[in-house]
Amino acid sequence: MTEPKAGDLPNAAPPMDGSAKGGAIGNPSADASGQIARRHHIDHIVARPGRLSEAERAQGAAILEREFGDYERFRRSLPKEEPPTKLPKTIPVWLAGAKKPIDLVDFLNQTLAHVGYAPIGRLAYDSMNVLGFRALWSSPIVEHFIEFGATGRPNEYLQASVSLRHPPADAFANEAQLRLLPAAYREVYAQQPPWQCKMHFDLGQQAAWEARSRLDSAEYSATALAQRIEESIRTIVITKLEAIKSIKSLFEICVRDEEPFRWFPWGDSSRVAAAAYLGRKLGRDPAWLKSTLVPRTGRFKSPPNTSAPTAEEYVDRVIHDADAALAGASG
Repeated sequence: MTEPKAGDLPNAAPPMDGSAKGGAIGNPSADASGQIARRHHIDHIVARPGRLSEAERAQGAAILEREFGDYERFRRSLPKEEPPTKLPKTIPVWLAGAKKPIDLVDFLNQTLAHVGYAPIGRLAYDSMNVLGFRALWSSPIVEHFIEFGATGRPNEYLQASVSLRHPPADAFANEAQLRLLPAAYREVYAQQPPWQCKMHFDLGQQAAWEARSRLDSAEYSATALAQRIEESIRTIVITKLEAIKSIKSLFEICVRDEEPFRWFPWGDSSRVAAAAYLGRKLGRDPAWLKSTLVPRTGRFKSPPNTSAPTAEEYVDRVIHDADAALAGASG
């Protein structure tokens, strides 16, 4: 069986698209000094329904057994997670020809204000500073966000993720993940900040940013970097997405497989849940929704001795639960 690459896997904290998304599989027998990283991110075997033979499934299970042994015992053996990194007052970034660094927080606040975004939060990880922004031109029904992450030493590379949501649909999708997926996934979905939505894409990929879809700040002056960011947002985001302000328009892009919101080849169960909620809110036929969403539902297999619903079971359940949630909201 071909082992998936870390970059091909679904969301894992920290949240940005790119190198911070996955991590090496922890080896419980490895020496703690250097062999096991301070923070553990577990990559899962992911496949679409029906693509693996029983022999391949057994082989995958054997690989996981060899890596994890008793999975729950392994999880309990991990070092306690340290408290979140305290947010620095400033994020220093060196630009081309500069004699001193600029503050990335102030720089992005000013730059994004020109295209109608306001800051809503920040996160700090061991290897990344994350800044979230909400579009002031969002509607009460559909919120638009953009997230910037700074990596490297010191914070040299900028990457960005654009997302949008109908808040009740994303909240429903989070609840579905927590209820229906194996425990190994629950921590990821429980920790996501509000600006990380089910519908999202990498701005750098769409705007042809260099350096692995990132901007190398050391190659730009402050003016040139601001212009590059503003131009990318105006061209890719505002021109194409500003009109998405209703449940109907959001649902239509949610179920399609079109740029910039392409479906992951391995499926996306969180987006499926959000689409089911939006579709039922619009009165879409459950049978049509099921036939549309089952092929988009990935088969997530956690470590041995755990269970996950089939794609058909998952879609049936989220459609049923969406009806119950909508009935409760209207009652």
